[in-house]
Amino acid sequence: MEDFEKFDIVFYMTHEQAGIACYREEYNKISLFEYDGMYVKKIEPDLPNMVCTQVLYYGETLGVKEKMQFLKYGGVGIGVKEFYNEDGTLNHTEDLDKHFPITWAQMEEILKDQDISLLLIYSIFRYYDKEKNTATWSIIIHLPMQKGCLYVFDARTGELLNKQILDISLKM
Repeated sequence: MEDFEKFDIVFYMTHEQAGIACYREEYNKISLFEYDGMYVKKIEPDLPNMVCTQVLYYGETLGVKEKMQFLKYGGVGIGVKEFYNEDGTLNHTEDLDKHFPITWAQMEEILKDQDISLLLIYSIFRYYDKEKNTATWSIIIHLPMQKGCLYVFDARTGELLNKQILDISLKM
C-alpha cells in the first residue's frame, strides 16, 4: 500500500502534465498536484469503495500538513481530520462526523438493505442544520434516461426521510 506520509516530488516533477501527475497502484488511483503553495496527494480506491484519502504537504519541506478522508462523488469529509505542524507533530484534530452518528460505513449497510447499489451513486452530500439540530445524508443514484433518484436519510437514525426522482441531465 502507498506510503501516505511521503509526497513523491521526483515523480511529480517528471510526470506532471497540466498541473497533475497520476498513476495507479494495485486498487487505487493516485493523483499528485500543487495547490496554493502546497502539494497534494489524493488516493481514490476503485469502486465500490467510496472512501478516498487526501494528504496536504508543506510546499517547502514536503512534511505532512493535513490528512483527511472524503467520499467520492461529493467530496464529503468524513472521520477525523488531522492537522500537523511543520516539524511533523500532530497539532490538532477535527471530528468531521460529530453531528452525524450514522457513519459512512453504516450508510453503506443501509443502502445495501434498501437495495441501492454503490456502483450507481451519482453524488453524496450530508447536511447539519444547527438551528433545528438535525442531520441528513443525501444520496443521488443514476437511473435510466438521465434521471436520478434522491434518497434523504436521517443521519441519527438511518430512517429514509424522502425519496424523489430528479432530472440529472446536463444542460448546455
